[in-house]
This record gives sequence, C-alpha cells and structure tokens, in this order.
Amino acid sequence: MDERGLIKCLWLNSVCGHSPELIGSCLKLGTAESLFEGKAFDGSLIDEKTLKKLLGHAYTEYKKKDLGEAEKIFEQCAKGGIRIMHISDPEYPDMLKNTDLPPHILYAKGENIDLNRYLTVSVVGTRYASTEGVEFTKKLCFDMAKSGVVVVSGMARRIDSAAHLGALDAGQMTVAVLAGGVDIVYPPENDGLYRRILECGMIVSERPPGWEGKGGYYQERNRIIAGLSYGSVVVEGPKRSGTSITIKYTQEYNRDIFAVPGKPTDKNAYIPNNLIKDGAITTLSAEDVIGEYSDYYGELLDNGIAAIREVQAFDDEPSAADQEPRRDRSLKRDSSAHKPKAKPDINSCPPKERKILEYICKFDRSVHIDDIIRETGLSSSDVSSALVMLQLKGYIAQSAGNLYSLA
Repeated sequence: MDERGLIKCLWLNSVCGHSPELIGSCLKLGTAESLFEGKAFDGSLIDEKTLKKLLGHAYTEYKKKDLGEAEKIFEQCAKGGIRIMHISDPEYPDMLKNTDLPPHILYAKGENIDLNRYLTVSVVGTRYASTEGVEFTKKLCFDMAKSGVVVVSGMARRIDSAAHLGALDAGQMTVAVLAGGVDIVYPPENDGLYRRILECGMIVSERPPGWEGKGGYYQERNRIIAGLSYGSVVVEGPKRSGTSITIKYTQEYNRDIFAVPGKPTDKNAYIPNNLIKDGAITTLSAEDVIGEYSDYYGELLDNGIAAIREVQAFDDEPSAADQEPRRDRSLKRDSSAHKPKAKPDINSCPPKERKILEYICKFDRSVHIDDIIRETGLSSSDVSSALVMLQLKGYIAQSAGNLYSLA
C-alpha cells in the first residue's frame, strides 16, 4: 500500500478512536480510502444516516476529513523506527488475519520478522504467579524456543516476562503484544526485557505510538496474542483472570490449548486444571507442545531452529565487568562461583524487616515481591518500605521484575 493509502487507513483508525470493533464495522461498508470519499466498495455513496448511526459522536470527526492526526502518527512511526503493517501487506501474520476481528493496522518495533515463516505459540498466565510457576515457564519456553518455536506473550509481570526471557536466553526470537503503543514500556520495571526483545524479537500493538495501555485495551490485546498463535499454553491462572480472556479467544479461533496442571487447592491452578478436565493438552514439558506440531509443521520449526543465535543474557545496565575481556570475566566468575552468600544479622533488624529476611534466606535464588507479601502476611506498603531499608543496609539486592535476593 502506498503512503497516501496508508495515511487514509490511519485516518479511519483515528476517527474511530482506534477501537477495533468500530474500525471493523466501518470496514464492512467500504475501504478506508472509499470511506474518506463517503463511498462504499462499489463506489456508490453511503447514506449519511447510516454513517451517523454507526459512528455516533465520531461522526463529527469523520466529517472534518482532517488527515493531520494520521500524518502525525505516520511521521512518529518513521522517526521512531516503527513499522506500520496494513492487513493487506504480505508480511501481515496470516494466523491473525484469519480471525473474526483482526487489527486493520499493526504497529511493530524491533526485528522485521515475517511470522508466516515460523511456528508461533503463546504462553500466558497470571501476573501473581508463584515463583515455581515462573521458573517452570522460563524453562518451558527455553526448551520450546530451542526446538524452533517463536514464543508470543504480553510482556506483563511474572508468567509473560518469564516466557519472553526463556525464549531470549535460548537465542530465539520472541513477540511481545502490548496494550499501549510499542514505544511505551509497561510495566516500567521491564525496561531491560523490552530492550532485549527489540534486539532479538518484535513488539507489536494495534494502538499508535504514545498511547498508554488501559482498561479494555488489555482484553483486546489478548485476542491478538491468541490470534498470532497456533496454540496457547496456560501455566497458572485463578478463576477471574485475564488469562481466561486469552483462552476464550483461543477456543473461538479453534486453536490448540495446552495447560500445566497444578495442585487442586492452589487458586492459580483453577484455569489450567479446568481446561485439562475439558480436554486441553496436559503440558509437563516442551515435548508435550512440540509433539503436537512436529509432524505437520516441521518446516516452520526448522525455520525457527535456523533463526537461533548465540546470545548472552544481560542485566538492565552493563556493569564495569561487562567492559572487560571475556577471558578475564570468566576467570573472575569461576573464582567466586562457589562463594556462599554471607547471611545478614537478622536479629538486629526491626520485626518486619526480620520477617522478610527470614523468608528470603530460605532460598538460594531471587524471590518476587508478591511471594514475599503473600508468605509474610505483611501489607504491600510495609513490604515495599522494608525492602527499601534492607537494600540501603546492603542486606538484599533487587533485580529486574521486582525480584529480591541476598546481596
């Protein structure tokens, strides 16, 4: 599509407030270019009453025929390295196109990945997942990515973040679908993850740059996550969870559903356990997912394997050691690898700090702030304040994703 045609599409999206449902209804009458002229597909004039009834308050904006906002979005994308994919473009994902309400326009940042060449699987779960669920997700996605799967998720806290990290650590591409613009990092603590995805993956959204994700945007985002994927894996999710929205779309699109079983008494096991009861594929490892596709989509998996590259995981900011020669860094790492972490003097701390330290000391890995709140029984504000004090004292350290460990 040429530039003028694309700007007319951006104009229609802007008139509709970037509402996917309203855009979809308008496109049943005509193309964006024909609607700009007030005409249907066949060139006949569209009745003004029909447009008023359809557009409601947006009809006033429609009548202005002002391309200014559309041109502004186009320029923003050009300056920000953001690609605009129209649904008619060859690189527009076929899996998404073949859904009930595909985005008219997709904004993409990062690598220019033709998803039609790869096997895409979404991995979803609650933002309040257990530490065990997060670790399982990262391992699952690492193994799937090594087998050629391109993991799709929403870059949210916990399960989504672990899904992307697992794929990235395997050297594989990953796709993050955002509720807001592709230039907006949310949650903010995922800035490091966001930058990693830009280097080895793609971030997409149906909202233009600068738009914050809010309210119903997340449910609309979930239909894209499901639509981009051959199947969806659910790791953890309570009864009322955004995860159920993604699965609802997965079912509507007649895509595969995989579920990781959990304890019947665990509220986060509600969605996956019920899905298994209803016929979802029980998932204990990556082999349970790959086995469903290897016979029919071997070529897509081979393409994914060919795309794997050697990567080295990094933190949000490079440390001084990152600037040293690799050999020196290896020696330093080896010499300190088995040094035990010195435990702080717990008894010298106030009660709330002591309670948190006692919990963190149980683990030789990082724990999430949600786990700390849940297991200590302290309020979120008390935990946040105590964690700040413990960091100032040098007892604990924070890493990306609201994870805490002994310093």
